[in-house]
Amino acid sequence: MSYKETCIKVMAWLNFGLALAGLAKFLPIGYLMVLSVWEPIDPAANEWSIDLISDTYLIVLVWCVALVIIRALSGHFIVRPWRHP
Repeated sequence: MSYKETCIKVMAWLNFGLALAGLAKFLPIGYLMVLSVWEPIDPAANEWSIDLISDTYLIVLVWCVALVIIRALSGHFIVRPWRHP
């Protein structure tokens, strides 16, 4: 495996990690929604969870730019790095 291929693989794995982190940002608000069935939500916790997901569009933008860079370097869209040889 050449240095370029290794760099592309590393970038693909980091981009996948970024996607997972973007999804993990929604866990607190999901937890609060489930918790709200049994008791009222603390307004501070609700504001914090909304603020946490308010910049998700930036994560999506960076993820898409990285995906385009990976495509330009490798010729493939590598969204799931474990499935790419």
